[in-house]
Amino acid sequence: QERELGVDVIQIDDGYQAGYGDWLIDSDRFGSTRDLIARITELGFVAGIWTAPLLVGAASQLAAEHPDWLLVDSGRHPVSAGFNWGQTLYVLDATHPGAIEYLRKVYSTLSDWGVGFHKLDFLYAGALPGCRYAEITGIQAYRRGLELIRDLIGKAQLLGCGAPLLPSVGLVDAMRVSCDTGANWEPGGGDFGAPSMRGAIESGRARAFMQGRFWSNDTDCLLARPGLQSRDRWAAHIRRFGGARGSSDRLADLDDWGENVTRELLAGATTRPFGD
Repeated sequence: QERELGVDVIQIDDGYQAGYGDWLIDSDRFGSTRDLIARITELGFVAGIWTAPLLVGAASQLAAEHPDWLLVDSGRHPVSAGFNWGQTLYVLDATHPGAIEYLRKVYSTLSDWGVGFHKLDFLYAGALPGCRYAEITGIQAYRRGLELIRDLIGKAQLLGCGAPLLPSVGLVDAMRVSCDTGANWEPGGGDFGAPSMRGAIESGRARAFMQGRFWSNDTDCLLARPGLQSRDRWAAHIRRFGGARGSSDRLADLDDWGENVTRELLAGATTRPFGD
């Protein structure tokens, strides 16, 4: 408000929750998520929140209390969705009646708290192969889980991330179409799936045709603070290709160039490619 930036959504990102899967339990390092959502909405912004609804961290309360809700392999062992945040990641079986009711509780509660924007991340997990409660394919299970969440959040905006693309068409307002950007230009180790500006630019360009056809493209967040490699090239990419736009800088760290670019690019953001 002080800088008169064209922001409509303030999104709470990863770190507020007690564990991956424990979306309604506050981390003891964060405070009250519900109270923060109320503060955001009272100031006239749309409150947004990050969740990874189809991931379950091995260290989570959810995994300890409901192992039967996890996707398993033919040997009845939990299917791994990768390793991050110091723990193995499992998959929530979105066809299990208990898991379905849990998703209903989470997203109904967040809606009641006033959340109007959802970033759903690591969605690929829901499509991984395994033995589910319902005998359907991974893609069918993923689509069913995403449809459930879409129905629960109503008119709230939905941004997909780390998602199977074609099975998400018609259910999300915006979609991340690139790898993560980063403070560096080149990806580490030459891995173009790793965070970098160059990797995000190349993958974002390749999927530019999706903008306004499937959804509003999210090319990842604007980084405009001083000291970043090629911040002008990254801003030019977002100016040309970005539909959904957000800033991930600490605003107090921006210089005049960064603040002016942030103001310009956020003013042109949209997550509604086809109108209401």
